[in-house]
Amino acid sequence: MHKLSTALVVGGLALMPLSALGQNLASAPDASPIVRSDHLVFMGSDAGRVPESAMQTVRSAADAAKQSPVRIEGRADYANAVKQELVRQGAPADSISIKPVPTQPLAKAGDNLAVSADRGVVLRF
Repeated sequence: MHKLSTALVVGGLALMPLSALGQNLASAPDASPIVRSDHLVFMGSDAGRVPESAMQTVRSAADAAKQSPVRIEGRADYANAVKQELVRQGAPADSISIKPVPTQPLAKAGDNLAVSADRGVVLRF
């Protein structure tokens, strides 16, 4: 059976349930807060390969995935390519989630190169 509890946040002050008052907060482990941020990388025209310009961000995300979950948001083909690269860089596959973003097909420019719209992939770690 799961026990539910709630907390109310008012003006930045967390109001805890009365049951929390009975806990010895001095024995709580010293945990530093997890800071998450979004990192936008742009994929090239080859959906199966992460461009070199994005590799530093991908390596940072792979390192972060060893400690906490990483979320990838973007076109499914690009997001899957980024996940594969994260795993290749040593990230545990089960710590990576993908949120596909619905998009329109890539428009073609006059010289048959796809326009860079919808090629952005957000890594949240």
